[in-house]
Amino acid sequence: MARNFAKIQTAIWTDDDFLDLTLTEQWLYLHIVTHDDLTFAGSMDWRPKKVVPMAHGLTLGEITDAAEVLRAKRYFIIDDDTEEVLVRTYVRNDELLRQPNMGIPVGKAYRSMSSRVLRGVFIHELQRLHAKNPDWKSWAHLTEELQKKAIDPWEGYEVPTLKLPEASLAKGIGLGIGEPVEEPPF
Repeated sequence: MARNFAKIQTAIWTDDDFLDLTLTEQWLYLHIVTHDDLTFAGSMDWRPKKVVPMAHGLTLGEITDAAEVLRAKRYFIIDDDTEEVLVRTYVRNDELLRQPNMGIPVGKAYRSMSSRVLRGVFIHELQRLHAKNPDWKSWAHLTEELQKKAIDPWEGYEVPTLKLPEASLAKGIGLGIGEPVEEPPF
């Protein structure tokens, strides 16, 4: 079952954390969330060179800089070793699991991830969603997944070799490194 559309909450345009992102960072987030390769778990292959041709004049440096900021702010979890990206809050924001049988393709998408880090962060988000919505019928298809090891992306995940873009540092945009940060909703 392929995705034919993406659900973007309109509240994204009143969210201060999202509005603090640069145009390229916002564009990259929206590009990945709406990409037809994104799985029902919110993951896909991460190949920045394939993103560059998606907008006239876009450079690889702009994409990698934007990705590093989105990684630092935990919008994305990127595993450089497996070349995969996870939109951390996708499963929560897309609300797929409200539908009784969507647990099947979500579970299949989870099992297709190679990265143990991405799988762990996905399980963390899945467990949070289950705690808020235990009555959803889709959970019957995800009982094994809900028991898996979770990784809290704010405590149990280190952003590897963070290369912060000079533009963000020059503007004084805080990335939440070393200081308490509220989790962005998107």
